[in-house]
Amino acid sequence: MRRTNKMFATGLFLSALIGVSASFGAVASSTTRTNSGGGVTAKVTRLDSEPNGDLRFQVVLDTHSVDLGAYDLKKITILRDRAANVYHPTAVENKGSGHHRSATVTFARPAKSTKQVELVIKDIAGVKERVFQWELE
Repeated sequence: MRRTNKMFATGLFLSALIGVSASFGAVASSTTRTNSGGGVTAKVTRLDSEPNGDLRFQVVLDTHSVDLGAYDLKKITILRDRAANVYHPTAVENKGSGHHRSATVTFARPAKSTKQVELVIKDIAGVKERVFQWELE
């Protein structure tokens, strides 16, 4: 009987642990947007803001057919707000090359009244614009 109780308690613990892990995954994925086209998949995750309010995004590009090293993310990435104001990156930290590339892209914080932004990556693999939207708090 005691062994059965121990197994039951262990099962409950593992179920709770899996549930907590799943809920954390759901929170993290709500900040990630994905766009596929032209043989390239782009995933953009909004990261925590800098203490000065700058917005940071993790951009991951994956492909099996395009050389991603030819694209300068500082030149082809912008941030746009609902009023059509355009912000250029203040910093880009690149990692990887070839078919798998990632970068942390930083933008100055738009006006406090800005409620929504779009990160736009232009002209990769024949796709004119890849647009990723977030609400700001």
